Amino acid sequence: MRTPPVEESGVELLLHEIRDEASSLTHHPVEEVRRLTHVAADGESPATPLLVTLGVTLFVAAIVIVVCTAALLVYFYV
Repeated sequence: MRTPPVEESGVELLLHEIRDEASSLTHHPVEEVRRLTHVAADGESPATPLLVTLGVTLFVAAIVIVVCTAALLVYFYV
């Protein structure tokens, strides 16, 4: 006998979506980044807030790294 499919809750659905996105990102990174950009722009996916948060975090982290590197270079070599 087959059991009926269990309806996923919001958290389980979000975790499943995140796992699928991470798996796709590791296998085809360039194509996946392009696709995720469109997914985040559409705003229909339950993973959209996470995608936007990660994008902003990576952008801010890159700026902080550049500023810290410049500050350390000035401190030690000037």
